[in-house]
Amino acid sequence: MSFWSTQEIIRRNQKLSRIDNTKPLISGFKEDRVKEASYTLTVGSEAFITSSPQTKLDEVKKLDISDGFCYIPPGQFAYLITEEEVNIPTDCLAFISMKFSTKASGLVNVSGFHVDPGYSGKLIFAVYNAGVNRIPIRMGMEIFLIWFSSLEAKDDKPKIGKKGFDKIPSTILENSQDAETLQNLSEKISELESQLNQSSFKSTITLGLLIPVNIFLLKILNDEVVINEVPWFFWLIPLIILFVLLFHIDIHLYFRKKKKAREEKAKAKEEKAKAKEEKAKQ
Repeated sequence: MSFWSTQEIIRRNQKLSRIDNTKPLISGFKEDRVKEASYTLTVGSEAFITSSPQTKLDEVKKLDISDGFCYIPPGQFAYLITEEEVNIPTDCLAFISMKFSTKASGLVNVSGFHVDPGYSGKLIFAVYNAGVNRIPIRMGMEIFLIWFSSLEAKDDKPKIGKKGFDKIPSTILENSQDAETLQNLSEKISELESQLNQSSFKSTITLGLLIPVNIFLLKILNDEVVINEVPWFFWLIPLIILFVLLFHIDIHLYFRKKKKAREEKAKAKEEKAKAKEEKAKQ
C-alpha cells in the first residue's frame, strides 16, 4: 500500500475524467487544492447541530448555510457534508481528516477516518466542538483533507451499487436529536442543582412561617383570640408574603429566560446581517 503523491492525484483525476467525464476522482477538481499529497475538500450547503436542553426537538432541523453562517456551540456535535463528490477507484482506499487550523479552534472529527474502495458520493463528517468558543461554519470553507492510497489489486468486494450521500440523511438527524453531550449534561446538572436549592429554600421558609401560625392557632384554641374579630387583611397579608417568598425565584428565572431568548434572537439577527454583508463584499 502506497500513498499517492500530489502529481499522482492530479494524474489519476485526469485519467478517471477521460474514462468517464461524469465521474472524475473529485467533482469540481482544482489543482491548486492539491498540496502535500492531499486534496482539500470544502463545506457544503447543509449542516446539522445537536440541540441544547432548551431546544424543542420539533425545532431541530438541518440548516441551509448556502446564504450565510451557522455556529457550533461549545460542547455540541454537528454533521457537515462536503460540497464535492468523491469517486474512489476500486484499487484505492482513501483517508480523511481535518486541517490542523480547524482542530486548533476546538473542532475535531469524531466520524470515520477512511472511505471505502468504490464509494461514490459526498462525504459526511461528524464533528465535535471541544473548545470554549462558538465555531463559525460557512459553505465553501476549506477544512477537510483527503489522502489516497493504492491497494495491491482491485478490491473484489468494493462499495459499488449502493448510492452514496448527496445530502445529510434524515436517519442521522433522527438518531441525533436526543444526543447527550457534555455541555447538555452539565447544563442539566446545573438546572437540577438550582431546583434543589429552590426546594430547600422553600421548605425552610414554609417551616419558618408555620411557627407563628401554630402559636396563633394555640391562642385561638385557648380563647385568647376570637377568630371572627380578626380583620380579613390579617389573613391576606401573610398569604401574599408567603406566595412572594415561595415563588419569587421561579418568577425571576422565568423573566431571565425570556430576556435570554430575546438576546439570542437579536444576536442571531445580527449574525445573519453580517453574513449577508460579507457575502455581498465577496
